Amino acid sequence: MQSIPRFSIEGVVLTRAILGCDCFISWLYEGGDSPFKGERGEVNSLKAYEVVNASFDQGVRSLDLSPRLIDVFNRLRKERHEKIEALGALQEWICSNFTVDSTPLAKYAEEIKANMCSILPSGYLQNLKHSEMAESNFAKSFFLPRATARPLSSSMIDSIRMNSEFFRKRLAVYQDLDVKLVTFGGGTADWLAALGRVDLLQDLNRLIRKGGFVPILICHWASYVLPIAEKELDVAGYIVPLNKLWGLQTLRDALDVIKGIRKPIIAMKPLARGVLVNEIESAFRFLFKRAGITAVLVGISSVAEARQTFSPLSKIVRG
Repeated sequence: MQSIPRFSIEGVVLTRAILGCDCFISWLYEGGDSPFKGERGEVNSLKAYEVVNASFDQGVRSLDLSPRLIDVFNRLRKERHEKIEALGALQEWICSNFTVDSTPLAKYAEEIKANMCSILPSGYLQNLKHSEMAESNFAKSFFLPRATARPLSSSMIDSIRMNSEFFRKRLAVYQDLDVKLVTFGGGTADWLAALGRVDLLQDLNRLIRKGGFVPILICHWASYVLPIAEKELDVAGYIVPLNKLWGLQTLRDALDVIKGIRKPIIAMKPLARGVLVNEIESAFRFLFKRAGITAVLVGISSVAEARQTFSPLSKIVRG
């Protein structure tokens, strides 16, 4: 059984490959079929455990933990009899616990994109189709609003509130599991930073720290959000989308910002949503050797994928 090198983040030790939960649960929010979808529309825990266990056979000892995977996590700890660290996902993919006049912020996605467009560099959207992200459509879905969308007004932005009770209850779940690391933000972090409401992220970060957890901020728009977070938020590290094909705003922008940050950077979407599946070695070599990231968050959909992904990753990290 191989092992993957480790790193420490505020005293908590993780492997430099972290198994992502997106592949297990994203269909719950995005729709469509999935090998992890049970007959009654629930997560197929047996199938998920099979893949998680195979990944741990390849040396992974860190897991991105959604509440939907708690049964899998508990079984893993019981049957493997070894130290396993989880990153507790504080909020899942739909932004429903920040509201504008009691309406979930997610309902204003198109309007918020219009706000984001107003702070983009001149010509960015016009050049988007020629960028390195064009094939993935990732930046398009992130920035491009409907033509009829109008930005949120200042009064609406000022009215945004956080549902603190939801986050307290979610933190209590992870306290019971003895989880030490918590991830927060995601699309919410990008939106709140762009809207000038970093104070809400500060409030959530304080809540996490007060609960005794180590906070890690997830964001997509690395070149914009990370500099703000470095000044305003007491987080232990960051998770950002990065691979050898693209990063936000552009790969060059993202790399320039990342190289100036001393906290651990964990790259998600390291294989560009499957585009680099036949270039695994070069994809990981770029991230660890050129970009200098600390770890990767990787989604795995099968036992075979676990072997194909983590074996070359382990060699590159050790090299």
